[in-house]
Amino acid sequence: MNNSITWTEKLYKGHWLVDLGYRDYIASRLLLNNHLIIQGLTLASTSVEKYLKAIIVFNLKKREKYHFHLDRFESLKKLLSTVNNDVTVKFDPVFLDILQNAFRIRYYDRIEKPIFMGFYINQLIGELDYTVDFMERYIANLQNGGKSMSAYFRAIENNDSHLYKNNFILRKENKKDFMEKPDIGFSIYIRIESVVQEEKIVKGGSTKNNYEGQISKFTEFNENLNINSR
Repeated sequence: MNNSITWTEKLYKGHWLVDLGYRDYIASRLLLNNHLIIQGLTLASTSVEKYLKAIIVFNLKKREKYHFHLDRFESLKKLLSTVNNDVTVKFDPVFLDILQNAFRIRYYDRIEKPIFMGFYINQLIGELDYTVDFMERYIANLQNGGKSMSAYFRAIENNDSHLYKNNFILRKENKKDFMEKPDIGFSIYIRIESVVQEEKIVKGGSTKNNYEGQISKFTEFNENLNINSR
C-alpha cells in the first residue's frame, strides 16, 4: 500500500481544516459571549481540534490516521510529536481539560459518569482567543512565512465585530490584566442515568481572579446561585 502524501493533498486538506476550525471558533465566540455555554463549549472544542489536525496534516511525511477527537487528546499529541510540532505544550492545561470534557458532552448517550466543569467566562474566551491566534500565526509561518489569507486574517483586516468583541489580543490588551478583570463563573454538571438526564448550569456573581498562566476553576454549587436545569 502506498503511504505517500502529495504536497497538493496536504495543502488542500490542511486549509480545509483551518477554514472549518475558524467557522467553529467564530460561532463559539458568539455563543460564549452571550452565555450560551454548552453550545459554545462544544464548538470551541471542535475548533481547536480542527486546528491541531491542520498542523498535523501540513507536516505529514506520509499518510497517518489523524481522525481523532479531543476525547482522544493523547493520540493527537502523539501525532503532533511525531511530526515535531506539539504546539499543545504551550497551551493552558486547565483550558485543554475543559475542551476534552466539552467534546464528551456532544453525545449524551455515551456519558458513562457525571461530567463537571467550572470556569470563568471571560477567562475561557480569552484562552480560546489566545490558542486560536497562536495556531493561526503558527500555520501562517509554516506555510507562507507569516503571510496568510485565511478567514481569520481576513476577519482581522475587515474589523469583524464578532471577532473583535471582548478579544484582548486584537484589542492589544495585556493578557494578565484581561484575565484578572471582574468575571462571571459558570459550573456545569451533567449526569445521565437509565431514565434521567440532568443538566445544570450554575452562574456565580462577579469575581476578580488572580492569573498566573492558567485559567481559574469555578467550583461553586450553591443553592443561592441562579440554577438553570433542563
